[in-house]
Amino acid sequence: MNDALRPGRPRSAEADEAIVDAALAVFAEEGFDGLTMEAVAARAGVGKATVYRRYPGKAELVIRAASCLSAAAAPEADTGSLRGDLQALARNLVHLLTGTVAGRCVPELVAALPRCERLAGEHEQFIAARRRLTVRAVQRAVARGEVPADTDTEIVADLLAGPIFYRHLVLRGRLDRGYADRVVDAVLGWLGIGAPVGASAGSA
Repeated sequence: MNDALRPGRPRSAEADEAIVDAALAVFAEEGFDGLTMEAVAARAGVGKATVYRRYPGKAELVIRAASCLSAAAAPEADTGSLRGDLQALARNLVHLLTGTVAGRCVPELVAALPRCERLAGEHEQFIAARRRLTVRAVQRAVARGEVPADTDTEIVADLLAGPIFYRHLVLRGRLDRGYADRVVDAVLGWLGIGAPVGASAGSA
């Protein structure tokens, strides 16, 4: 393409975005081993040279694409109750995994970790960002007196996200809002907080 013949041409923000979007899509479909710079360039509608000027190799491109996972942070859920906060977080995680291209990359990202150790940092950031939101939700519940001060926030984070990731990555089972709410009910039951009066199991 013409931009390959003009090395002094400024980088295009549109091309940058198109390349990352294409990398996410190809990574989600083909995984790390199946992703090629050629396929990304074709999906993005740019020349291969345009991709190589930004990313010297496949690993760098996949790492940049994977960074979109940690950037896709859940909104801070401060609803005034632990149930509301955990429901918002669980539902958002289900939506990310099932309703976004970034989420569809998660299984491929986990599978690629042994073959590309540099992806581990992006994976850790993605997990850590969501755990922090759950920890803060529990801390707010402690401040409101909903749960005891010695509540193990790390265990609550595990109990909330663990079943959702297990169902998605291992069982390949259906994830929806109702399942997210049932997970929250189970977490609150473990904490000794019953369902609100009049609520039905798995209600949205």
